[in-house]
Amino acid sequence: MTTKNEPLSSIQARIEELQNTISEKEEQIKSRALHLSDNLKAELAPMEIVKKYPFQAAGITFVTALLLTRTLRGRKKNSTLEQREHSTVQSQGQSALNTIGLDVLRSVKDLGFKYLQRYIDSKLK
Repeated sequence: MTTKNEPLSSIQARIEELQNTISEKEEQIKSRALHLSDNLKAELAPMEIVKKYPFQAAGITFVTALLLTRTLRGRKKNSTLEQREHSTVQSQGQSALNTIGLDVLRSVKDLGFKYLQRYIDSKLK
């Protein structure tokens, strides 16, 4: 609160000073957040992760491809009724989905091995 002896102009000057300080702090926070964001993007970039952990990346790619292949192909059924249902022609949509899934798996596998090969080549040179 104000006192009777305190002039109004000094209060206004203090308010302006506080507003300037708040603006400066806001700019500092924004620049730090932008710097942190850039650091996170660089640290979590897929290429950087593969370079740091090539064998783990290849293993994860292999396991993911294995799981997706099993999911897309489905498990073999034991009962004869289920075998008959499986022997019927699959719908075109499911067949297309299986084809796309297998193509994606092959692409992911190829990418993983290319990254691994580049990493090993760069380490050997």
